[in-house]
Amino acid sequence: MKQQFFKLYLIITVSLIALVLAFGQLYNEFFSKHVPSVQISVAELTQIAEQKDSRISSLSISEIALPDSLLNTFNQDGIISVTEHNQQFIYLKGSNGSIQKVGPINLISHAKTDWFAFFAFYFLLGVMILLFIRPVFRDLSLLQRAAYRFSKKPQRIELDIKPNSSIAPLANTFTDMSERINKFVQLHSDLSRIISHEIRTPLSRMRFALSIAELDSLESSQIERDIDEIELRLEQYLSFARLEHQQSVFNQEKVNLSKLINTEIAKFDLYKELKFIPTLEVDAAFCETSFMAIAVQNLLINATKYAKHTIYISTEEKAGNYLISVTDDGPGLPINADALIEPFKQGEGDKLASGYGLGLYIVHRIASWHGGKIGLANNLETGGAQISISWPKNGM
Repeated sequence: MKQQFFKLYLIITVSLIALVLAFGQLYNEFFSKHVPSVQISVAELTQIAEQKDSRISSLSISEIALPDSLLNTFNQDGIISVTEHNQQFIYLKGSNGSIQKVGPINLISHAKTDWFAFFAFYFLLGVMILLFIRPVFRDLSLLQRAAYRFSKKPQRIELDIKPNSSIAPLANTFTDMSERINKFVQLHSDLSRIISHEIRTPLSRMRFALSIAELDSLESSQIERDIDEIELRLEQYLSFARLEHQQSVFNQEKVNLSKLINTEIAKFDLYKELKFIPTLEVDAAFCETSFMAIAVQNLLINATKYAKHTIYISTEEKAGNYLISVTDDGPGLPINADALIEPFKQGEGDKLASGYGLGLYIVHRIASWHGGKIGLANNLETGGAQISISWPKNGM
């Protein structure tokens, strides 16, 4: 903020100085009329009047020996001062063409520029500008620090800004906004805890029912894994919610990306009608393990909704980034594909849409936490959607 303050201060000060100087020059050029004149003291004028017979004489034009340049000036202005034998004289041209020579006289030399007054004026101008914009930037600095603290820990913020401040309305709006956001965050936290409790209860009943049910061992194992997966994902999504509000630490480490993706693919063994084809060129990658698993699972779930027969999963290193792509052979992305990464949004005219529109939003958020992004496109070979996430190899 200090850098911006000094930059704005210099811009305003230099601009005003340039404006004052330019105005002075323009005024002298266009508005100030040039009147030929010389300056003499009152005492000198009195002596000339008293000694007019000896100090004023009439001449003819032929008696004046002047260079052409001075003669032209004399004819144009009607007055000229010359120095003859270290004495100053004035030539005056009358309206009837007569010429009067006045002198010798002592002319008052032009006053030198008062540089002290010049710099004092612009110094005071700079001080006035400083006094005007400094309070505004002080209050803006308070608002900036408050916004930074709010980004770290959402809570209602009270700003010590006077009611007559220029940014008082902005500060009041920010305070109201922080209070509303804090209430939403608290509501989100409460809902997360409620959902966690309410889901675990039926899951416990399902485990009990499974333990006494007479099912095929393969089916029983699959259902058991699905229940474990629901509980695991519940914990991960609760962690996701905490991380969304930066209430926990986001740690990245080297993981076996191929193993992670294959583990997620294995969870879709019950989808007998779909074929999963992995092409995994990246073994180790730098990422947050649990959240990258959530991202991959959401990409696969999204693909299973629309794929007809085949889902392709690939990884590669490209331009200093890790890249995970999931491609299906379904109908492709809708018209408003970019809206899919917004929460609770689905594609226009998408008859197969289901759920609450959070899947790709979660993928987008996880990619952004890794310093990466999500890509949405249609694959030319399969005709279906190709959704990818990429993030830097250097771990942000």
